[in-house]
Amino acid sequence: MALKPVILLHDLDNRMVDRWARLIGESGRYATINTYNETHAREAIRQYNRGFGLLTNRLACLITGWNSHRRPAEQLLFRLRREERRSPLRRPTPVIVITEDHRRDLKTEALDPEHGRASAYLDADDFENTLVNLLDRIVFEQGAAELNSIAYARLRRDSRPV
Repeated sequence: MALKPVILLHDLDNRMVDRWARLIGESGRYATINTYNETHAREAIRQYNRGFGLLTNRLACLITGWNSHRRPAEQLLFRLRREERRSPLRRPTPVIVITEDHRRDLKTEALDPEHGRASAYLDADDFENTLVNLLDRIVFEQGAAELNSIAYARLRRDSRPV
């Protein structure tokens, strides 16, 4: 029996994490680690590191929201990216951001291929229909970079004046 890909879930809103976990669990294709604070999320990331953090970690995907009490540079997504940049042998961990915060600057930073590289930026009110399909594309079709390119291009297209 093969092990299921592990998805790390992190948000300060416990109910949101539980909703994500329930939806993902119903698919039967993934195992989840639910974390309700950044300390536990960072510890889970550390535990799934390979080669003392020099190689890509074993997490299949990270799903997170924004912490409204922190500046953008201090968000878990950007802390993860800084850690990953320390080693040329490490590829970025796929990330999906699900949030109620629709600030254009945050969305741009999260999707930017040089900084956040998030594969998707979903609304907290209507992610249910797309989340598992996105995970399937990211995990089983290795589509994280492609999804990031599509989402970033769509954001740039939508922000152009008409």
